[in-house]
Amino acid sequence: MTGARRTAVLLAALALAATGCEAGGAADADGPLPDLTVDTEVTSTIDYVALGDSFSAGPFIGTMRTDPQGCARSLDNYPAFLADWLDVASYTDVSCSAAVTADLYAPMTMFDGNTARPQLDAVTAETDLVTIGMGGNDFAIYDSLIKCQDGAPCPVADLTADARKVAGRIEQAVRRIQKAAPDASVYVVGYPDILPTEGTCDAVGVTADVLGPVAEIAGQLNASLERGATAAGASYVDMEAVSEGHDVCAKGKAWVNGPRFRAGIAAPFHPKINGMRAVAAEVYTTITGEEPEVTEYAEPDPDTIVLNEG
Repeated sequence: MTGARRTAVLLAALALAATGCEAGGAADADGPLPDLTVDTEVTSTIDYVALGDSFSAGPFIGTMRTDPQGCARSLDNYPAFLADWLDVASYTDVSCSAAVTADLYAPMTMFDGNTARPQLDAVTAETDLVTIGMGGNDFAIYDSLIKCQDGAPCPVADLTADARKVAGRIEQAVRRIQKAAPDASVYVVGYPDILPTEGTCDAVGVTADVLGPVAEIAGQLNASLERGATAAGASYVDMEAVSEGHDVCAKGKAWVNGPRFRAGIAAPFHPKINGMRAVAAEVYTTITGEEPEVTEYAEPDPDTIVLNEG
């Protein structure tokens, strides 16, 4: 049985349970959520593994997991919402802030100086579903984009070339995942808009002329992720399109935090909890063809959560 067919069979019960029920969409802001409907609880047999960097881990959103603490991984990141809404049988999240694609294959030194195991160690022959959201830290792309936003000279040509190189790294990563888990369905998750594609605002603090090239490079990065996913036969989840109008300048509709560190809310220029809900909703819809029953917080069954080894 192929990975896609296996996942489709595992998710059939979810689709049946959703028939005839209203589904809430992802919240546009931190305000009121859509009215929720009570659905019959369905527990799938999906073994889910989440790989990624800080845009998957969710640094400083609410409560941080401590397995390990140095990854700054939130209990309310999009993998946690997805695990909750899919009612997975097991949920292993090894996403880690500051991770690059090389950290899939080798131990990673975290912010606190301790070491995390290679993320691919979490993927086994029993894994049914893998999400991977990374690539922005390779070649220091996102760090350079933030510096460009700060008004520093922006090496547009070099950053564009580096963004294009990420495609090969993502293709290699997906193929390694497929080798470790031949029957798994793999979803490469793109980055949402962080900065406005047009105009500017006080939260950014630079002119639209400065931001234009930065937005173009971010678009090149997402295009690279999609090319890598497609080349390896994985599915791509496009967050760029659905996040338009939810960038840092969108005020109450923003899915991302501004330039200030806000403990409990998010790291600078990173998704807030409403952004994580939105990403999870898009991934869920891509997987199932249905809209999720949106919840305010992620609450996967504690018995399904696999804690990372120290």
